[in-house]
Amino acid sequence: MTSKEKYCLLCEEVREEYRKESLYWIVDLRVSTAFVARNQVCRGYVVLVYNRAHATELYHLDREDRIAFMDDLMDIASAIDRAYSPHKMNYELLGNLVPHLHWHVIPRRKSDQIDLTQPVLGKDYAEMRLSPEEYAEIIAEIRACL
Repeated sequence: MTSKEKYCLLCEEVREEYRKESLYWIVDLRVSTAFVARNQVCRGYVVLVYNRAHATELYHLDREDRIAFMDDLMDIASAIDRAYSPHKMNYELLGNLVPHLHWHVIPRRKSDQIDLTQPVLGKDYAEMRLSPEEYAEIIAEIRACL
């Protein structure tokens, strides 16, 4: 990010020194970093952040990075699937609130306490915050399946 660009929360979160201290960091992949979502409204919910540069649109990436980002998405989604066996995986790439390329990868189960017919983002669901030990458990479960 250049000095003329605004502050970007996700650019800060993917910096190496932040990742090493992060309670939520799962893994660095080819061109992205996976974090367990702070709001675990669906157990295993992950945010996958593009980490090579500040970018706001998929078409801003060159072909090689775009393919690598999609491969990273498939790798983390497959790990979440093996760890939690969801009914359906939801993928949301919006960037309206935080304009930096990142995927929300959300395993959905029929037993979820939220409406399966609706997307997770943008809904007024009660936040599900966990203890540090519970986040660590989810991270270990996903890492074991990578």
